[in-house]
Order: sequence, then C-alpha cells, then structure tokens
Amino acid sequence: MISRKTAEDLWITLSTAYDATLAGGGERNAAMQHAISFHTQLGHAFAGHANKPIELTMRMSLFVHGHRALSDASIRGRSMIALLRLLGVGGFSFGLSIAPAAVTELLRLGCGLMKDPTEGNVERVKREISELNGIESLERMDDVRWRFLQDPTVNTAYSAAGLDVQAAEPIRAEMAIALDEAVTAAADGTEIDLNVARTTAEQLISTDPDRFDNILQLAERPEFDVFTVQHSLRVSLFATYVANSLGASKEFMIELGAAAMYHDVGKGRIPEEVLYKPGRLDDDERRVMNMHPELGASILLEGEGVSSCALGAAWGHHLRYDGSGYPDRRPWHESTRATSLIQICDVFEALTARRPYKAPYSPARAFQILYSDPGAFDPALLAAFTRALGLYPPGRFVLLSDGRLGRVARAGRALDRPVVRTFPKGDTVTLGAQENAQLSVTRLLEEPEFIELLMTGASDDLGASLDLLESPREENGDAPGRDDEFAGLGRKKGRGSLLPVDGCGHGDDCRLC
Repeated sequence: MISRKTAEDLWITLSTAYDATLAGGGERNAAMQHAISFHTQLGHAFAGHANKPIELTMRMSLFVHGHRALSDASIRGRSMIALLRLLGVGGFSFGLSIAPAAVTELLRLGCGLMKDPTEGNVERVKREISELNGIESLERMDDVRWRFLQDPTVNTAYSAAGLDVQAAEPIRAEMAIALDEAVTAAADGTEIDLNVARTTAEQLISTDPDRFDNILQLAERPEFDVFTVQHSLRVSLFATYVANSLGASKEFMIELGAAAMYHDVGKGRIPEEVLYKPGRLDDDERRVMNMHPELGASILLEGEGVSSCALGAAWGHHLRYDGSGYPDRRPWHESTRATSLIQICDVFEALTARRPYKAPYSPARAFQILYSDPGAFDPALLAAFTRALGLYPPGRFVLLSDGRLGRVARAGRALDRPVVRTFPKGDTVTLGAQENAQLSVTRLLEEPEFIELLMTGASDDLGASLDLLESPREENGDAPGRDDEFAGLGRKKGRGSLLPVDGCGHGDDCRLC
C-alpha cells in the first residue's frame, strides 16, 4: 500500500487539476501542468509500489487511506468529491499503463458532467471513463460504517430500545433539505424564505418529547457539508431541545428553531478558499470570515418572513455576553435570550462535532471550554443548557460499567447520571436512582463501534477497524468521555484554561461555529 502522505498528495494534485479545468479560460495551461504533475507523482508511487495499480478512495464523502481520513485533501478536493458523488463511485484505480492524456480526458469529462448533470449524461460519462486506458472507477463505499443497520438483529434491538429511525428520519431530512436550499440560495444571490424553516421547526417541536433523542441521534451521523447543513441542523435541534426543557411556548420554539437553522446562512457568501482552508486563517482571511454574521442578516432582510429573532441570531451569534465580539454592535440590535442560547448551542456543536480536519471534543471537554471564560456566555442559559444535555447528551450511545450497551434518553439530575435505554432488551435505567448507585457510564460510543459491539457482544473490542476517522484523543492521551474530565467544570484555571479559546469565547477557529 502506498503511504498516507503519497495518497494525500495525489488527491490534492488531482483535485487541483480538476479545479483548474472547471475554471477554464486562462487556467487551461495550469490544468495541464497539474495533470502532468499528477502523472509524474503516479510514476514515483508506482516505483515504490512494485508497479501495482494505485487506488485513491473516497468514503462517506471524505478522501481516505485505509481507515483514516485525508484531512487536507478532503477540504481542498470538494469539487472532486462532488464529482465522485455525482458519478456514484468511490474513487479511481490508476494502472501502470496510464498516460497524461487519460488524466486530462478524465478531468475534461468530469468538467462537462458538472455543467450538465442529467441522468443520461452521468451514464454516458461513466461509460467513457471506463474506456480510458489505465483508469478504473471504484465501487462506492459511503455506507461502509452503516452496513449493519440493515441487519434484522440490529433493527430489532433498535426498536426495542426506542430508536425509531424510520419515524425520525423524515423530519431530519426535511430540515437538512431546507438548510441546503437556503445556503445554495445565499451563494447564488437569490431570496430566502424564513417560512420554510418555520414549517420544519413546527414539525420538529410536534415530535414526542420522549422520542426527541431519536432525531438527535440521527443528527450525529456524518453529512457532507459539515460547515453549513449538518452544523446548523444540530444547533437548531439543541436550541429547541433546551427551550422545551425550560417550558418555552410553541410559538417561541418555532421562531427559535427557524432562527437557529439560518443563523450561519451568511457563510454562503464567504469564498470557499477561506471557508475551507485547511490551515489557520491569516489576519486578512479572518476579517473576511468575520463578515458572515452581517452578510447573514443582509440575506435574511432580502427574503420573505424575516423576524427579529432570526435577524438577531444571524447578526449576533458571535457577540459575547460581556459586549465584545463581532460584528460591531448597532443601535438597532438588541441582544435576546434566543440569540444567547443559539450562541451556546453553536459553540458546543462545533466543539463536539467531527470535522474533516479535527476529531471531536468530548461533551465534558466542550463544557470546560465554555465555562473557562465567564464573559462569553449568558451564565443562566449556559447552566440551563448544561442541565438539559448533561455530560452524556440525549441520543448518544454509551457503554455501561456492567457491560450493557445503551443510548441516552435524557439527562438526569446529576450531570453524569443520565437515563439510559439499554440494548437489546430496551430496559430504561435511571442511573440517578439509588438502586443503580454502583452503575455508571464507562464511555461514549460512536454508532459504528456501538453496532459492532451489539452484533458481536464483544465489550472489550470497540470496533476501531470500522472507524474511518482517527479515534479522538485529548491532550493527556486519554479517550474522551471520562467522568473525571468534568471535575474542573466552571473553573477559570486548571485543565480548562489550557484549551484553545479565542477572543470571542469560541474554539480556536471561528469557522467551526
């Protein structure tokens, strides 16, 4: 197998050549140069690979090598990833007989397909690619982590434990579609109708509160556009869930859910080279990125059904509780509790999410970051948010100390003592109850490893081979989700102070939220 670095370099060069081909015009020479460079890199790779075919693969919309994501390549290669998804393939295999002309023809075919992505043209391009000498398409593998979901044993266990994916999926899908259309409209300069978000928010809050964890769990599954759709969907879910726990009215939750869905819509007009830059932003790039709240408010004002709640969230979700942050405050802008709650949900989601270039923080570590700067967030709402989610948020899978598997139904009175639905029998276990005093959560599990444990019953094997991304590790080398990580919650100094927090009370890169 070629090295990880070689695979990443090859994907980056091929993606760069494809971007130049898409640009056309004066970039044609650049496209040719990058294609030749890719062919040269392949030659070197063949020499170190016993002249065997080289496979460059994509899974779950990320370029991967073995079971590890190629972070930089996945960010830089968004256009190539979009092409692979349109073709319905999982990458390409390149043989020793490949010529530079075959590479440029592959790029040309892909460019033409993106201009005319009709079904008939997709089939034609797939056929013509199959006829290129030295290039073969690989089978699509996007569902590799979820293949066990089709097993009757898993479906039975999920149903017994209260996880009704089929009932929850339409709501999640409708929210995702509404968000995707809004971001696309923002990028294209067309109007956005907030009433679309209101409709989906109303459907969301009509969900049985005892089954809201189903939707939260589904939102944990990875999406392609983690910077917009997946992120904003989860922010809306968190905000609505917390507001419901506080006894908010239906009318308020509809407006809150809609505002949270569209709070980041301004990112639709941020240049992709800034939004998806693999490394840290320089000062000029940061200034461009910091324009997205003002852009978002302007976009909403241009559309239908705009509300003060949505405007406040779009404009003010990077303004701190102590008055600092960005953009500059305006006389007409009033900081509301809705905006403050969305801000908390925004940062928490960003910190706990898995991104192409970062592993997620555990909820415990995320809470430490939020509490490490008392001037950043409304303290009363932060406390309410913490109580509502707890150390183990609803919808997350867990391993209990007695070896049983479970999924968190809701937070308990103590932050580390949630109510858990166990698998496969579906028993409800309240960890805060006296009879369960000796029982605890050992750790959080991601769904693929949870399914592996459920299928095999091997609680000592966390199914790491299924995980396409690197397992997250913290600074001290421990796996995330340990109870003792929560010990420093609320302290200004200590372990929490060692974590990256920028001047706005957010993570180390404001693109995260």
